[in-house]
Amino acid sequence: MNKTLLWRAMWTLWAIAPVVAAAYHFGPGQRHYQADRAAGVLARAEREQQYAVALQEAAYQSHLRALEARAAAFGTDDATPHEMARQAGAAEEQAYSAAATSWQRVADTLGGAEALIEDGDQSLRQRVRVARGRALVRAGSVGSGAEVLEGLLKEFSTAGASDPTLERQVREELATAYYYGARLMRIAGRPAPEWKEISGRAAQQYRYLAEGARTRGEASEALDQEKNVELVLNLEQSSLDELFAKARPKDSPTGSGRIGTEPRPGARGRRRGDRPGGGAGLDGEIGQGW
Repeated sequence: MNKTLLWRAMWTLWAIAPVVAAAYHFGPGQRHYQADRAAGVLARAEREQQYAVALQEAAYQSHLRALEARAAAFGTDDATPHEMARQAGAAEEQAYSAAATSWQRVADTLGGAEALIEDGDQSLRQRVRVARGRALVRAGSVGSGAEVLEGLLKEFSTAGASDPTLERQVREELATAYYYGARLMRIAGRPAPEWKEISGRAAQQYRYLAEGARTRGEASEALDQEKNVELVLNLEQSSLDELFAKARPKDSPTGSGRIGTEPRPGARGRRRGDRPGGGAGLDGEIGQGW
C-alpha cells in the first residue's frame, strides 16, 4: 500500500510547531511576554511530539510481533507458543497505552499554547488547533480530535480561510480521523449504521479534496485522494474477518473510535481471544501493515 495516501496528512504538520515557535521568538512576538511564553510552550510541544512519534512506532512494531506470536500459537496445543502470544499481547497493549499517553500530553501542551496566543494572530491559533486535533486523534480521543477539526472547518466557512492550504490540511486530517474512527468502531462491534455514518464522512471529505485538486490541475493529488476514497469503500465492503486479516494502520490509535454516537444496549465487539468466524483467519489482526 502506498504510504503517501491515507496517512500522508499526518506528516504535513510535523514542522509547524518549531516554525511557529521561531516566528514568535524572532518576529513581532518578541515584543510581548505572552508571545514569548507561547513560543516556549510550542517548542516543548514539538519535543513531546517527537517522543510520541517514537512511541507510536514502537507500539506498531509490538503489534506486528504480537500478530506473529498469535499466528505461531494458532492451531497448536503446545503451551509455550500460547504463553509467548499472551506476553506479546500484553507488551503490545502496554506500548499502545504509552503512545496514547504521550499523544495526550502533546494535545494538552498545544492547548496551553493556544490559550497564550494573542487574539490578533488567528492564523497561528488555527494551526495550533490543527496540530492539537491531530494529537487527540492519535491519543485515541478520536471524537474529541474530530470535533476540534470540525470546529475549524465551520470557522473557515463563516469567516473564510486565509490559507487555502491550511483548510485542505484540516480536511485531510479530519478525513483520516473519520477513517480511523470508523475502522475502530467496526472492529469494536458497533452497529453498522453508526460506523457507516462515520466512514461516509471520510469518503465525503476525500471526494471534496479530490475534486479540488482536479480543479487546481493537480492530477497526482486528485489521484491520491481518489485512492483514499477507495480505501474507505474497501473498509465498508470488506468482511470483518478480512479486516482482522490485516494489521491495523501504522499510526492508528486503539480504542472504540466512537465519533458523535452513543452506545446501544446489547452491542459488543470482538473480545480478546475470539477468532474470526468460519476459521477464515487467526486470533486478532494479522498481516504486514498498510
